[in-house]
Amino acid sequence: MEKSAQPSARSQTAEPEEIFFLLIEGFTHLALSASVEVLRVANMLSGRELYRWALMADGGASQLSSNGLETRVHSDLINLRAGKELYIVSGLNVEARGSRALTNYLRVQKRHGVEIGALCSAAYILAEAGVLAGKTCAVHWEYHPLFRERFPDVELTQEAFFARARPYTASGGTAGAELMLELISRAHGTSFARQVADQLVLPAVRAEGDVQRMPNHIRYGTRNRILLQTLDYMSAHIEDPMTTPEIASFVGVSVRQIERVFRKCLGCSPGQHYKRMRLEHAKSLLATTDLSVIQIALASGFGSASHFSRAYRSEFGETPHSQFR
Repeated sequence: MEKSAQPSARSQTAEPEEIFFLLIEGFTHLALSASVEVLRVANMLSGRELYRWALMADGGASQLSSNGLETRVHSDLINLRAGKELYIVSGLNVEARGSRALTNYLRVQKRHGVEIGALCSAAYILAEAGVLAGKTCAVHWEYHPLFRERFPDVELTQEAFFARARPYTASGGTAGAELMLELISRAHGTSFARQVADQLVLPAVRAEGDVQRMPNHIRYGTRNRILLQTLDYMSAHIEDPMTTPEIASFVGVSVRQIERVFRKCLGCSPGQHYKRMRLEHAKSLLATTDLSVIQIALASGFGSASHFSRAYRSEFGETPHSQFR
């Protein structure tokens, strides 16, 4: 990591970017604190105020988080100027936290050109307000089944955060920090964003496109016993891949049954999906460890670096060596 990295020359003269966080009762404290800490450290390392932030809550005094801590806020719900960033932060029981007043407030801010986003479960509140209609969002995996039922016009992503189009959303916990790091990288450079992550001792920062860890029945939207048991065996044998007949024997079904289930539920063969799982594991190791390419190849069930590199390039469009640039 380049410890001498600094924000770009343009950012040295720009006005601080203002970010507002609207706290909903029962909000996840980690989602808020992780996001704000990234901004604080960015200011500290830059030697100037790149970001300003303020907390809002209905009533304007304080808000209670899911861990029982009460957080003082700066203001009641206020109208923001066009272009300002507003992130809603919620947590448990979000489906019971909405109100007509909150929905009206968000719709007014949207009409005035405020850029509205969501952390943790707050995408649910945006969906209720109609802000996510026809959009893609990231939300904590626990809410995926409810989202599919309640908001069929919203496209869910399994990614930890989504920032390729507005509104920006993060799935919760440290994903808020990763979203802020992505925005810092865009505004002030990748090297500076890495320096911020290093200062916070965040060695395993997920990049845009990286998925949340979630139970297989949520990730794949099925309760099919054969599929879930097969996936469990595959996950447990990334470094030493099993053959489909071996897995079928453990699951207690025929190879043909497993192949039929995979084609129906995932649209591919068991072998194709297994290979994809191993490559995703390798991609994570490349991003979060200092292991060599050959070490990662072996840890992902590939017998040689050349075989691994060919498979990796075929899947992701780049070589594993490109991660070390």
